[in-house]
Amino acid sequence: MWALVQDNKVVEIYNYPKSIVINEVRYPSNIFTLYSEEEKEKIGIYDIINKPEPSRYFHDRGQSYFKFDTTNKIVNETFDVVDKQLKRLKLEEIDLTKHKAYGFIKKFSWLTERYIYDNTKTIPSNVSSYVANVRKVCNTICTAIENATTMDEFKKLFEHTYNLKGDRSKVAIIQDWPDASNVRKYKR
Repeated sequence: MWALVQDNKVVEIYNYPKSIVINEVRYPSNIFTLYSEEEKEKIGIYDIINKPEPSRYFHDRGQSYFKFDTTNKIVNETFDVVDKQLKRLKLEEIDLTKHKAYGFIKKFSWLTERYIYDNTKTIPSNVSSYVANVRKVCNTICTAIENATTMDEFKKLFEHTYNLKGDRSKVAIIQDWPDASNVRKYKR
């Protein structure tokens, strides 16, 4: 993105290269990509430095505003960031967590049905343990979500922990589900 700056004020924004008229001179669309920074600066065209986007899961983004930085000869984008309603996010995440738990457990429900029709065919103990662990983790995650009283506390539930080497040392609580590798053969 580029901006037309006149008298140290942003007067127009260009989202994509296009032919433009400045001071009664028509410039082709390739001025944005072919002209040097100095050549663009002479006619008042400057690059825009976009502000990093906030996480759309946690925040809403306001309208963009642009300001010319006379020292660095760039245009900076800024916008307001508003937290989404924490109560609503928590309810949605609890519902999602319960849905995930159900999805993990549902793959083994055929074993329960089989046992109901033929009680000589028991449910393997590793499947029972796995299902119990999924239910326990679901409750732990839901409790952690309910206990988050601020947006920062809620965000921390999604953050992994890393060691000094940069390797992940702990999975974010929201994603720390039991390993299903020892029950994979029973999934349907």
